[in-house]
Amino acid sequence: MILVLVVFSRLLFRQSRAVVRIDSGAQRVPFDPNQPRGPDGKWIKTGGVFTAAVLATVVAAASGGDVVTSAGAGLDTATTKSVSDADTANSKKAARNGDRAKAWRRLALKEVGKEIKKDLRCAVQSFGQVQQYFLRHPCQKLDQLLFVVQDRNGNTIAGSVTWVKMPSAESAAQLRRLEDTYGSGDVTPFGTAVLEAGGFRFTGKHYRSRLDGKLAVIAETDPIKGRPSDAFLKQVADVADVLPPP
Repeated sequence: MILVLVVFSRLLFRQSRAVVRIDSGAQRVPFDPNQPRGPDGKWIKTGGVFTAAVLATVVAAASGGDVVTSAGAGLDTATTKSVSDADTANSKKAARNGDRAKAWRRLALKEVGKEIKKDLRCAVQSFGQVQQYFLRHPCQKLDQLLFVVQDRNGNTIAGSVTWVKMPSAESAAQLRRLEDTYGSGDVTPFGTAVLEAGGFRFTGKHYRSRLDGKLAVIAETDPIKGRPSDAFLKQVADVADVLPPP
């Protein structure tokens, strides 16, 4: 009987020590009220390499979307970031010389599609206040380039360059000021079949322009596939803007 009591007391002592160790442990994870729940309502363990996939699953379950597709989009973190100023300067130097292939290589890009149209009609190939300006001040020449570039991660960018020759440097400057005003209209691309992206439209958010006497040059870019950064999209537009007319 005495032996049984001794054993029982030792067991109680060990259990009490274990409780103290758990409650006072420095590695205890605090409760997180923002911890996500799965579609079954249970807490989802976060952290580690599966966090992005788990989050995508939760989003898909909440939105009714396809889990596989959503998870793939959530894990597609390979984004094209902005490059160095030196690479951009070298890219622009090649672009000024008309060497697009070299210019894109400096940005770690490859041209995978292009189309050039010359002698387009300005008033027809525009809309908004820009079109109204062309009706009052007809241009002398309008050439356009549509191009598609891609990086090694599969991020795909569409670009447009428009060269507008006006009757005078003053009218070219007025056109540029109008183009530089977001929401005032634009010279529209002649067609987007070369982009192989149904329903694609340029947003005007990644835009550059310049003047060269009577010539106004407008360049803009937007992503077709992937998640290139806004800074990089503007760098590509900056390079495209210095390309010489075809």
